Amino acid sequence: MKKINLLMIMVVFSAMSCKKQEQNKAGETDKDLTSLERLTTGNQRFLDQKTLHPHQNKQTVLANQDGQKPFAVVITCSDSRVSPEIVFDQGLGDLFVIRNAGNLISDIDMGSIEYAVEHLDTKLIVVLGHTECGAIKAYVADKNNSYKKHLSHIDNIIETISQEKEEVEAGKAHSKENNLLGCIDANIAHSAKLIRENPIVKEHKVQIVSMRYDVHTGQAVKM
Repeated sequence: MKKINLLMIMVVFSAMSCKKQEQNKAGETDKDLTSLERLTTGNQRFLDQKTLHPHQNKQTVLANQDGQKPFAVVITCSDSRVSPEIVFDQGLGDLFVIRNAGNLISDIDMGSIEYAVEHLDTKLIVVLGHTECGAIKAYVADKNNSYKKHLSHIDNIIETISQEKEEVEAGKAHSKENNLLGCIDANIAHSAKLIRENPIVKEHKVQIVSMRYDVHTGQAVKM
């Protein structure tokens, strides 16, 4: 019995050692990648079910306790199926994440972006929308603009989306009821445009990338 327990312990320690070596190897490889490549490579690991879960340990906690230097800002939806650290296989201190229903850009969200750019020197901003977005579905389903008759905060979200110029254009090309994906892409494009127009983002020459995550496949693609 003792021999079996000892063997099990050895197997566990061996697996942990291999995992740590893989994480270290990933960290070394990441040094040669651009920030965007780090995200796309991480997403590919996620798709291939070969995630390394880098920077998810006590050592990383201690390394970041006096400050942070995330390599990317990710603005995305609050949807529980879209977790940037998971789908991009990243860890503590890697991503500065801003989330709300519909990945909208309010003044507060913009302030968070400015903080990451100006004070954390982050050089990549990703607007990550996703398929089957509930906020966009609510906008699409609101055929009679009923939000104008209510005072709920959800109605405020729908109204904000309805005022996006890109959404209006998408509605002209195809009726919004038959163009969910087009409305989702229009929403992503609108948020990215607002960020590009920000003076602080312009001054720091930050790269802005639009991406769409597919909740059916787990893949995040650049648009």
